[in-house]
Amino acid sequence: MRRIAVLLILLQVFLASCDENHLEEIQIGCYFQYEYVNYAWGFSHAGFTITPEGEVFSFDVSTPWVFAENDKLSLSALRKNIKASVKVDTLISVTEINRYQQLVASAMSGKLTEPVSVGADMGGAVCKIIVPDTSGPRNGYREIILTENGDFERHNLSSEAAVIAEWLRTLRFH
Repeated sequence: MRRIAVLLILLQVFLASCDENHLEEIQIGCYFQYEYVNYAWGFSHAGFTITPEGEVFSFDVSTPWVFAENDKLSLSALRKNIKASVKVDTLISVTEINRYQQLVASAMSGKLTEPVSVGADMGGAVCKIIVPDTSGPRNGYREIILTENGDFERHNLSSEAAVIAEWLRTLRFH
């Protein structure tokens, strides 16, 4: 009985220390992605995904791919996409990943401009982050566009989104 009382006290202390403000400070890792899609004159698809651990996975048109629906992606679909991709020998450093992870919260809150048509048959190159979707079902993810260029152009108004997108555009893994 005494052990149970001690365990209950320890549990109460632990739960009290995990208040809502403390939980907001814990950063949940997100995935970074650069993706190019074009349906003109056939189908083209290529890009790369960077995991929260800094692993890089490249994909192309031959990769079986599960596309997000309404910017939503399940954990199983995200895992299928990564498993079907080719692991690149490059590992992004923890310091670099952490630098961009710290910009994610601001990028998530940025508003997306309305798409503007700028051409045809150019496809679209999209820089995005894939984050846990706390408003949806358990194990769900949400894609947040940072920039989109091609047939349509739009961008996230957060300055942090622009920094992450520029970083992704400078990386070439596909």
